[in-house]
Amino acid sequence: MLIKIAWRNVWRNKTRSLVIIAAVAIGLWAGFFLMSFYNGLIEQRIRAAIETEISHLQIHHSQFLNDYDIQYYIPSAANLLEQTEKDPLIKAVAARVVIKGMISSASGSTGIQINGVYPEEEDHVTQLGRKLIDGNYFTKEKPYEIIISEKTLKKLKLKLNEKTILTFQDKDGNIAAGAFRIAGIYKTVNTPYDEGNAFVKIYDIDTLAGIAHQCNEVALLLQKGKDVENVKRRLQKEYPQLEIKTWTEISPEMSLLVAASDQTMLIYMSIIMLALAFGIINTMLMAVLERTREIGMMLALGMNRIRVFTMIVFETVFLVFAGTPVGIVLGLGTIAYTHKKGINLKQFSEAYSSLGYSSLIYPTFNIRQFFLMLAMVIGTAFIASLLPARRAFKLKPAEAIRQ
Repeated sequence: MLIKIAWRNVWRNKTRSLVIIAAVAIGLWAGFFLMSFYNGLIEQRIRAAIETEISHLQIHHSQFLNDYDIQYYIPSAANLLEQTEKDPLIKAVAARVVIKGMISSASGSTGIQINGVYPEEEDHVTQLGRKLIDGNYFTKEKPYEIIISEKTLKKLKLKLNEKTILTFQDKDGNIAAGAFRIAGIYKTVNTPYDEGNAFVKIYDIDTLAGIAHQCNEVALLLQKGKDVENVKRRLQKEYPQLEIKTWTEISPEMSLLVAASDQTMLIYMSIIMLALAFGIINTMLMAVLERTREIGMMLALGMNRIRVFTMIVFETVFLVFAGTPVGIVLGLGTIAYTHKKGINLKQFSEAYSSLGYSSLIYPTFNIRQFFLMLAMVIGTAFIASLLPARRAFKLKPAEAIRQ
C-alpha cells in the first residue's frame, strides 16, 4: 500500500516530476557518454603507442637504455630473432639500430633518434609504410634513403628527394656522418614522436656506427596484449643477460594513464551525480513543504513516522528510477552510433596531436562500468531522499496542520 501511495504522489505534480525524470535521464546519458568518450581516447592512445611507437615488448642490452651508448648492442641477436619469430604468441619482430644524433640541412639542425630498420619487418611491427603522406617506402635498390616526419621536414626547410646529413657517435666514440636522400615523409597522430624520430635502412647505418650486422633493439608485437607478462617471463628465463621491458615499463606515462582512468572517471561521474542529487533534493523538499498540512494530518491520524519517512524515500527513488531506463537507452544508443561512426574533432587536431592523441575517437564501454553507473545512480537516489524524508519525519502534527 505504501508503495502504491508513493507512486501516486510522484504524479500529483506531473510537470515537476517530468522535469526531474528528464534531468536524471540527461545526467545518466551524459555520464555514459563521457565515460565512453574517455575510454575511447585512452584506448586510441594506447593502441597508437603500441602499434606505432613502442610495441608490446622491447629487448636491449642491460646497459643500453642508461645513455643509449651504441657499443651496447645485443649479443647473438640473430639467435634471438630466430627464436622469437617462431613463437606463436608473437605477431611480428623487428630488429633495429637506435642512435641518438643530429639531422642537418642548410637551414639548421635538430636532435633526432635515428632508427636503423629492416624495411619489411619494421612495417609489420609499426606499419611505417602506411604512415607515409608523401614519397615512397624504402627500396632495396637505392642505398642511403631516409624517411622523416612532416614536422622535421618543415623545421629544416627540406623537400622530398633532397639530401640531409645525419651526424652521430660511432661505437668507438668518433664522430660519424652520412648523407641520406629523403625518400618518404611520414606523419602519425603523435607530434612529439614525429619530431624526434627518423628512419633509415639498418644496413646503411650499422657499418657507419661500427656495429656491422648487429642491432641494439628488438621490438616485439604480440598477437594479444594480455600475453605480455607471460612472454616477458619466458624470455627473461631464456635470456637473463638482456633487459626485457613491457610497453608500460618503456612508457610510464601510458601506465599512469591506464591506472588513473578509473579514478578520473569516478571523479567526473561523482560531479554529475552530485549536481543531480541537489536537483532531486530541491524538488523533494518543495514537495514536502507543499504537503506539510497533509503529512501532519496523516501523522495526527496515527500513521507511523517511519512509514512517512519510507514513503518520501520511495517517491524519490521512483523519480530517479523512472528516468534511469531512458538515460540508459539514450546513452547506449549514442555510444553504439559514435563507436561505429567515430567522433572527428578536426578543429582540435593540432591540440590533440601535440599530446599524442588522434582527433578521431571511437567511444567504448564495458559491462563493469555499466554496473558502476547503475550503482552510483541507486546511491544518489537513496542519499538524495534522506534530507526530504528527514524533514517529513521531524514534522509535528499540531504545527503542520495549522500551516
